[in-house]
Amino acid sequence: MEKKELRDLPALDVINADKLIENTEYSYVSADFGFVNNIKKTIVRMLHLNQPYRVHEGRLAIVDRGYVHLLVNLTEHIITSKHSYIIFPESIVHPLDFSDDLQARGLVATPNFVQFTENDDFFRHYLVNDANTDIALDDTDYTKMDLYFKLIWSIVRNGEFKQEMVQHLLMSLLSYYDDLRKRSSMKEAEHITRGQEVFRRFIDLVNKNSKAQRTVDFYADKLCLTPRYLNTLVRETSGQTMMNWINRSVILEAKVLLKHSNKMIYEIADELDFPSASFFCKFFKKNTGMTPMEYQKS
Repeated sequence: MEKKELRDLPALDVINADKLIENTEYSYVSADFGFVNNIKKTIVRMLHLNQPYRVHEGRLAIVDRGYVHLLVNLTEHIITSKHSYIIFPESIVHPLDFSDDLQARGLVATPNFVQFTENDDFFRHYLVNDANTDIALDDTDYTKMDLYFKLIWSIVRNGEFKQEMVQHLLMSLLSYYDDLRKRSSMKEAEHITRGQEVFRRFIDLVNKNSKAQRTVDFYADKLCLTPRYLNTLVRETSGQTMMNWINRSVILEAKVLLKHSNKMIYEIADELDFPSASFFCKFFKKNTGMTPMEYQKS
């Protein structure tokens, strides 16, 4: 089966080179910046539901109407009207469903396009600071976000791409989003339980380490808890054991590699730190009901 040598949802440079998204009334793409004014009419045609993808650059989106249902790094999200959403670089995004009336806009920028701190771009800053991703907007905040998106769109569609102007506007938009995130975090902190907080930190660690670390003891040590206590908290909060979550993360990584790379199965097994291709195949079938090759061809 011939596949393009892509591991993921195409990055901006690939989108440009292969003309996967043309500059139309609904979208604009340059080497370092992209804006989609109607996600359903553009990005959706590049995706298949129930198939995971990895994204290189960070993305910021706003849903104006309808909803989109996603798994992002093992966490389920239903993003509804008047919500903004951020996706971190190198995230695994698994689209599940979207409404017929979905109206959403999004933007993407390479790491060097907007510097949020002296040595870090905005999206990396969020990764370090464990920020919220899905933020509900009241009418005032939605109106402001809407104006930012409309102004940036009007500039990128007005002939020659004015990079500095877009960079400054984007910097202002992201700073405003950061303020929204801080306010949302303060409200959330008033209601989150210890179990929910520990579970969130556990999932963050799993997303970052499951390729190489698959023992309960590793994650318990990182969180300074006993394995038994951590497993109890995770099970009470999510209804699943720690090993269930660790295995789900490994399966997501495997699916991305099987669908979006030219790697042989033994190479994928090696990348995911399995002792052999045979062991990887047994693990994959036990957790999905399919062999890696069957999934690859599906």
